[in-house]
Amino acid sequence: MNTLLSALSAMTQGLGPVVSIVLAALLIIIGWLVIVYPALLGWIIGLVLILVGVAILAGVFTPRDR
Repeated sequence: MNTLLSALSAMTQGLGPVVSIVLAALLIIIGWLVIVYPALLGWIIGLVLILVGVAILAGVFTPRDR
């Protein structure tokens, strides 16, 4: 748990205060929705995996000489 908290802390240090607050609010809302509607968990995980895949592909195919 300590590793997760330190990773989240390191990730949000580079963000501004507004972005951090919005990100925290979104995580709270998504967490509440998963608790109320457990069937959403599969959809959320699926969407996250698709977005991560797209981000990896974008990182691979983006030219480095900019």
